[in-house]
Amino acid sequence: MAFNGTFSMLGIDERRSLLESGVKRRFKNGQLIIRQGIVLQGIFVVTKGEVRVEHGVRVLRKTRVMGQDGATRMREIPGRLSVEVARLGRGAIFGEMSFVDDSPTSASVAAVGDVETVFIDAAQMNLRLEQEPEFGKRFYHSLAIELAKRLREANKRSRGGRPHVKAKGKQGAA
Repeated sequence: MAFNGTFSMLGIDERRSLLESGVKRRFKNGQLIIRQGIVLQGIFVVTKGEVRVEHGVRVLRKTRVMGQDGATRMREIPGRLSVEVARLGRGAIFGEMSFVDDSPTSASVAAVGDVETVFIDAAQMNLRLEQEPEFGKRFYHSLAIELAKRLREANKRSRGGRPHVKAKGKQGAA
């Protein structure tokens, strides 16, 4: 199973054992895998298919309502809009942010077509990280690389896909 650059600091046997330690899960097209805002106790690895990562945004919709006097008025009604932020394919991981900081998920993830995943339980993983500190260093280094890559991609999208223009003078860490 290729990880497409994910867990790049782990050896092939470590990657294989990581997958074997997880639980296989299957999802149908459109099925919600993760709901934004839940506490997730592990990491998913996509082993077949593709998933859509969506971020829910609160919006106010203006709509016409009829009052008791028969007059129509404009009123703002709160709602949610779902914005696709990424598509992840075979070898990609998701749920890693919640794994790292124990916070609720920042996005929802749904299956695009039939999807197969492996779910790696956080408690089981944390036990392994304690027992194998060198593995733990490589594992977290791999997660840091993946998170940095995704942050760079998000920054690029926020600039409308334009390349970053470096300022003259002192350069900060990028």
